[in-house]
Amino acid sequence: MGYDLWISPITGYRRRGTRLAELRALLVTGITARAIFEPLRSCPADAPSVEMQGVLRSRGFDVAGVQREPRGPVIGYVTADSLTEGTVRDHLLEIPLEKLTSDATPLARLLSILKNRLYVFVLSEQEVVGIVTRADLNKPPVRVYLFGLISLLEMHLAHWVKVTYGEESWQESLSPKRVEAAREVQRQGKSRNQQMALVDCLQFCDRRDLVVAKTELLEKLGLDTKRQAARLLGRAERLRDRLAHSQTDLAGGSSWKKIIELVEEVEKVVQKSDECVEDDARVLVQRDHDGLWPSA
Repeated sequence: MGYDLWISPITGYRRRGTRLAELRALLVTGITARAIFEPLRSCPADAPSVEMQGVLRSRGFDVAGVQREPRGPVIGYVTADSLTEGTVRDHLLEIPLEKLTSDATPLARLLSILKNRLYVFVLSEQEVVGIVTRADLNKPPVRVYLFGLISLLEMHLAHWVKVTYGEESWQESLSPKRVEAAREVQRQGKSRNQQMALVDCLQFCDRRDLVVAKTELLEKLGLDTKRQAARLLGRAERLRDRLAHSQTDLAGGSSWKKIIELVEEVEKVVQKSDECVEDDARVLVQRDHDGLWPSA
Protein backbone atom coordinates (compact mmCIF):
# COMPACT_ATOMS: atom_id res chain seq x y z
CA MET A 1 0.00 0.00 0.00
CA GLY A 2 2.38 2.66 -1.17
CA TYR A 3 2.56 6.25 -2.16
CA ASP A 4 0.74 5.71 -5.45
CA LEU A 5 -2.39 4.57 -3.61
CA TRP A 6 -3.02 8.11 -2.36
CA ILE A 7 -1.53 10.48 -4.89
CA SER A 8 -0.41 10.06 -8.46
CA PRO A 9 3.35 10.79 -8.65
CA ILE A 10 2.77 12.24 -12.12
CA THR A 11 -0.20 14.58 -11.70
CA GLY A 12 -0.41 15.07 -7.94
CA TYR A 13 -4.06 14.00 -8.03
CA ARG A 14 -5.32 12.76 -4.66
CA ARG A 15 -7.34 9.62 -5.21
CA ARG A 16 -10.91 9.59 -3.95
CA GLY A 17 -11.75 7.57 -0.87
CA THR A 18 -8.25 7.79 0.64
CA ARG A 19 -8.66 10.77 2.96
CA LEU A 20 -9.79 10.54 6.57
CA ALA A 21 -12.27 13.33 5.82
CA GLU A 22 -13.89 11.19 3.11
CA LEU A 23 -14.14 8.16 5.39
CA ARG A 24 -15.71 10.30 8.10
CA ALA A 25 -18.15 11.89 5.66
CA LEU A 26 -19.25 8.47 4.45
CA LEU A 27 -19.53 6.68 7.78
CA VAL A 28 -19.22 8.95 10.79
CA THR A 29 -21.70 11.51 9.51
CA GLY A 30 -23.60 9.05 7.33
CA ILE A 31 -24.30 6.68 10.22
CA THR A 32 -26.70 8.24 12.73
CA ALA A 33 -28.37 7.26 15.98
CA ARG A 34 -31.27 6.02 13.86
CA ALA A 35 -29.11 3.11 12.70
CA ILE A 36 -28.31 1.72 16.15
CA PHE A 37 -30.82 2.91 18.78
CA GLU A 38 -33.24 0.49 20.44
CA PRO A 39 -36.93 1.27 21.07
CA LEU A 40 -37.43 2.47 24.63
CA ARG A 41 -39.54 0.11 26.72
CA SER A 42 -41.74 1.89 29.25
CA CYS A 43 -43.43 1.04 32.53
CA PRO A 44 -46.95 2.16 33.49
CA ALA A 45 -46.64 5.01 35.98
CA ASP A 46 -49.06 3.40 38.45
CA ALA A 47 -47.63 -0.14 38.28
CA PRO A 48 -46.12 -1.68 41.45
CA SER A 49 -42.39 -0.95 41.56
CA VAL A 50 -41.23 -4.40 42.69
CA GLU A 51 -43.24 -6.08 39.92
CA MET A 52 -41.74 -3.79 37.27
CA GLN A 53 -38.26 -4.31 38.69
CA GLY A 54 -38.66 -8.04 38.15
CA VAL A 55 -39.84 -7.52 34.58
CA LEU A 56 -36.96 -5.20 33.74
CA ARG A 57 -34.32 -7.47 35.24
CA SER A 58 -35.73 -10.53 33.49
CA ARG A 59 -35.20 -8.69 30.19
CA GLY A 60 -31.80 -7.30 31.11
CA PHE A 61 -32.97 -3.67 31.19
CA ASP A 62 -31.28 -1.22 33.57
CA VAL A 63 -33.41 1.75 32.47
CA ALA A 64 -36.99 2.16 31.24
CA GLY A 65 -39.26 4.98 30.24
CA VAL A 66 -42.45 5.81 32.11
CA GLN A 67 -45.88 6.42 30.55
CA ARG A 68 -49.19 7.42 32.11
CA GLU A 69 -51.14 5.44 29.51
CA PRO A 70 -50.42 2.90 26.75
CA ARG A 71 -48.93 4.57 23.65
CA GLY A 72 -48.86 7.88 25.51
CA PRO A 73 -45.80 10.14 25.60
CA VAL A 74 -42.83 9.21 27.78
CA ILE A 75 -42.98 11.42 30.86
CA GLY A 76 -39.66 10.42 32.38
CA TYR A 77 -37.60 7.37 33.23
CA VAL A 78 -36.72 5.01 36.07
CA THR A 79 -33.77 2.77 36.86
CA ALA A 80 -34.38 -0.88 37.72
CA ASP A 81 -32.34 -0.57 40.92
CA SER A 82 -34.61 2.17 42.28
CA LEU A 83 -37.86 0.15 42.00
CA THR A 84 -37.92 -1.30 45.52
CA GLU A 85 -41.22 -0.01 46.92
CA GLY A 86 -44.39 1.91 46.10
CA THR A 87 -45.34 2.57 42.50
CA VAL A 88 -43.21 3.40 39.48
CA ARG A 89 -44.38 7.02 39.71
CA ASP A 90 -42.69 7.32 43.12
CA HIS A 91 -39.29 6.82 41.45
CA LEU A 92 -39.89 8.88 38.32
CA LEU A 93 -36.90 10.90 37.08
CA GLU A 94 -37.08 13.79 34.64
CA ILE A 95 -35.05 13.33 31.44
CA PRO A 96 -32.60 16.27 31.35
CA LEU A 97 -31.60 17.88 28.05
CA GLU A 98 -28.07 16.50 28.30
CA LYS A 99 -29.50 12.96 28.20
CA LEU A 100 -31.44 13.59 25.00
CA THR A 101 -30.25 13.37 21.40
CA SER A 102 -31.92 13.35 18.00
CA ASP A 103 -32.26 10.20 15.94
CA ALA A 104 -30.36 12.16 13.27
CA THR A 105 -27.29 12.62 15.50
CA PRO A 106 -24.22 11.49 13.51
CA LEU A 107 -21.93 8.77 14.86
CA ALA A 108 -19.10 11.21 15.56
CA ARG A 109 -21.30 13.22 17.93
CA LEU A 110 -22.80 10.06 19.42
CA LEU A 111 -19.34 8.70 20.26
CA SER A 112 -18.49 12.00 21.93
CA ILE A 113 -21.67 11.85 24.03
CA LEU A 114 -21.21 8.22 25.04
CA LYS A 115 -17.60 8.77 26.02
CA ASN A 116 -18.87 10.25 29.28
CA ARG A 117 -22.37 8.69 29.51
CA LEU A 118 -23.61 5.13 29.77
CA TYR A 119 -26.71 5.88 27.70
CA VAL A 120 -28.70 8.61 26.00
CA PHE A 121 -32.40 8.84 25.11
CA VAL A 122 -33.34 9.33 21.47
CA LEU A 123 -35.85 11.86 20.15
CA SER A 124 -37.81 11.56 16.94
CA GLU A 125 -40.16 14.40 16.03
CA GLN A 126 -39.89 15.72 19.60
CA GLU A 127 -41.00 12.41 21.15
CA VAL A 128 -38.71 10.12 23.17
CA VAL A 129 -38.71 6.88 21.19
CA GLY A 130 -35.49 5.08 21.96
CA ILE A 131 -32.27 4.67 23.85
CA VAL A 132 -28.65 4.20 22.81
CA THR A 133 -26.24 2.61 25.26
CA ARG A 134 -22.53 1.90 25.01
CA ALA A 135 -23.43 -1.71 24.26
CA ASP A 136 -25.01 -0.52 21.00
CA LEU A 137 -21.56 0.59 19.85
CA ASN A 138 -20.80 -3.09 19.28
CA LYS A 139 -23.24 -3.12 16.36
CA PRO A 140 -22.04 -3.58 12.74
CA PRO A 141 -22.47 0.07 11.58
CA VAL A 142 -20.04 1.26 14.27
CA ARG A 143 -17.65 -1.64 13.64
CA VAL A 144 -17.51 -0.72 9.96
CA TYR A 145 -16.15 2.73 10.80
CA LEU A 146 -13.73 1.47 13.46
CA PHE A 147 -12.29 -1.17 11.15
CA GLY A 148 -12.05 1.32 8.29
CA LEU A 149 -10.22 3.80 10.52
CA ILE A 150 -7.70 1.23 11.79
CA SER A 151 -7.16 -0.06 8.24
CA LEU A 152 -6.48 3.50 7.07
CA LEU A 153 -3.99 3.93 9.93
CA GLU A 154 -2.16 0.74 8.90
CA MET A 155 -2.00 1.92 5.29
CA HIS A 156 -0.37 5.13 6.47
CA LEU A 157 2.15 3.20 8.55
CA ALA A 158 3.00 1.08 5.50
CA HIS A 159 3.45 4.23 3.44
CA TRP A 160 5.90 5.79 5.86
CA VAL A 161 7.88 2.56 6.20
CA LYS A 162 8.36 2.51 2.41
CA VAL A 163 9.24 6.20 2.20
CA THR A 164 11.68 6.08 5.12
CA TYR A 165 13.28 2.65 4.76
CA GLY A 166 12.83 1.81 1.09
CA GLU A 167 12.23 -1.74 -0.10
CA GLU A 168 15.03 -3.47 1.80
CA SER A 169 16.74 -1.52 4.60
CA TRP A 170 13.90 -2.14 7.04
CA GLN A 171 15.10 -5.74 7.37
CA GLU A 172 18.06 -4.54 9.46
CA SER A 173 15.65 -3.08 12.05
CA LEU A 174 13.53 -6.21 12.59
CA SER A 175 14.44 -9.55 14.11
CA PRO A 176 15.18 -12.46 11.75
CA LYS A 177 11.99 -14.09 13.04
CA ARG A 178 9.84 -11.14 11.90
CA VAL A 179 11.59 -10.95 8.52
CA GLU A 180 10.98 -14.67 8.00
CA ALA A 181 7.30 -14.17 8.92
CA ALA A 182 7.06 -11.60 6.12
CA ARG A 183 8.79 -13.99 3.71
CA GLU A 184 6.26 -16.69 4.59
CA VAL A 185 3.38 -14.30 3.77
CA GLN A 186 5.11 -13.52 0.48
CA ARG A 187 5.47 -17.25 -0.32
CA GLN A 188 1.81 -17.85 0.42
CA GLY A 189 0.91 -14.99 -1.89
CA LYS A 190 3.02 -16.41 -4.71
CA SER A 191 1.29 -19.79 -4.33
CA ARG A 192 -1.97 -17.92 -5.11
CA ASN A 193 -0.36 -16.04 -8.02
CA GLN A 194 -0.13 -12.83 -6.00
CA GLN A 195 3.07 -10.90 -6.59
CA MET A 196 3.88 -8.82 -3.49
CA ALA A 197 6.98 -6.92 -2.47
CA LEU A 198 8.39 -8.19 0.80
CA VAL A 199 7.74 -4.85 2.50
CA ASP A 200 4.03 -5.24 1.70
CA CYS A 201 4.00 -8.52 3.64
CA LEU A 202 4.81 -6.91 6.99
CA GLN A 203 2.28 -7.24 9.80
CA PHE A 204 0.81 -4.34 11.77
CA CYS A 205 3.24 -4.95 14.66
CA ASP A 206 6.23 -4.77 12.29
CA ARG A 207 5.07 -1.51 10.75
CA ARG A 208 4.42 -0.14 14.21
CA ASP A 209 7.94 -0.97 15.42
CA LEU A 210 9.57 0.46 12.30
CA VAL A 211 7.64 3.73 12.58
CA VAL A 212 8.28 4.05 16.32
CA ALA A 213 12.03 3.59 15.74
CA LYS A 214 12.24 6.77 13.64
CA THR A 215 12.03 10.06 15.55
CA GLU A 216 11.35 12.00 12.32
CA LEU A 217 8.28 9.87 11.68
CA LEU A 218 6.95 10.46 15.17
CA GLU A 219 7.24 14.20 14.55
CA LYS A 220 5.38 13.88 11.24
CA LEU A 221 2.55 12.01 12.95
CA GLY A 222 2.29 14.37 15.91
CA LEU A 223 3.51 11.80 18.43
CA ASP A 224 5.70 13.22 21.19
CA THR A 225 7.65 10.17 22.36
CA LYS A 226 8.43 6.61 21.31
CA ARG A 227 6.64 5.38 24.41
CA GLN A 228 3.48 7.32 23.54
CA ALA A 229 3.60 6.10 19.95
CA ALA A 230 4.15 2.45 20.89
CA ARG A 231 1.30 2.58 23.40
CA LEU A 232 -1.15 4.22 20.99
CA LEU A 233 -0.34 1.94 18.05
CA GLY A 234 -0.39 -1.12 20.31
CA ARG A 235 -3.89 -0.22 21.50
CA ALA A 236 -4.99 0.34 17.91
CA GLU A 237 -3.65 -3.09 16.94
CA ARG A 238 -5.52 -4.78 19.78
CA LEU A 239 -8.76 -3.08 18.73
CA ARG A 240 -8.17 -4.21 15.14
CA ASP A 241 -7.69 -7.79 16.36
CA ARG A 242 -10.93 -7.69 18.35
CA LEU A 243 -12.75 -6.36 15.28
CA ALA A 244 -11.18 -8.94 12.97
CA HIS A 245 -12.11 -11.77 15.32
CA SER A 246 -15.69 -10.47 15.66
CA GLN A 247 -15.54 -10.37 19.45
CA THR A 248 -19.01 -9.77 20.86
CA ASP A 249 -17.89 -7.02 23.24
CA LEU A 250 -15.22 -4.76 21.76
CA ALA A 251 -14.64 -3.19 25.17
CA GLY A 252 -13.84 -6.52 26.81
CA GLY A 253 -10.81 -5.99 29.04
CA SER A 254 -11.01 -2.24 28.51
CA SER A 255 -13.87 0.29 28.51
CA TRP A 256 -15.83 2.20 25.90
CA LYS A 257 -14.52 5.46 27.29
CA LYS A 258 -10.97 4.31 26.52
CA ILE A 259 -11.95 3.00 23.08
CA ILE A 260 -13.59 6.31 22.13
CA GLU A 261 -10.51 8.19 23.36
CA LEU A 262 -8.38 5.83 21.24
CA VAL A 263 -10.53 6.55 18.18
CA GLU A 264 -10.04 10.28 18.70
CA GLU A 265 -6.27 9.85 19.00
CA VAL A 266 -6.04 7.64 15.91
CA GLU A 267 -8.09 10.15 13.91
CA LYS A 268 -5.58 12.87 14.86
CA VAL A 269 -2.63 10.73 13.75
CA VAL A 270 -4.25 9.80 10.44
CA GLN A 271 -5.24 13.43 9.80
CA LYS A 272 -1.67 14.56 10.49
CA SER A 273 -0.31 11.83 8.21
CA ASP A 274 -2.83 12.83 5.52
CA GLU A 275 -1.49 16.37 5.58
CA CYS A 276 2.13 15.17 5.35
CA VAL A 277 1.35 12.86 2.44
CA GLU A 278 -0.14 15.75 0.47
CA ASP A 279 2.67 18.14 1.42
CA ASP A 280 5.32 15.66 0.27
CA ALA A 281 3.43 14.98 -2.95
CA ARG A 282 3.33 18.66 -3.84
CA VAL A 283 7.12 18.77 -3.56
CA LEU A 284 7.70 15.64 -5.64
CA VAL A 285 4.98 16.00 -8.21
CA GLN A 286 5.81 16.55 -11.89
CA ARG A 287 3.61 18.81 -13.96
CA ASP A 288 1.37 16.84 -16.29
CA HIS A 289 1.47 17.98 -19.92
CA ASP A 290 -0.19 15.01 -21.60
CA GLY A 291 -3.19 17.10 -22.69
CA LEU A 292 -5.76 14.94 -20.88
CA TRP A 293 -8.83 16.70 -19.58
CA PRO A 294 -11.03 15.45 -16.75
CA SER A 295 -14.46 14.22 -17.76
CA ALA A 296 -16.16 16.42 -15.19
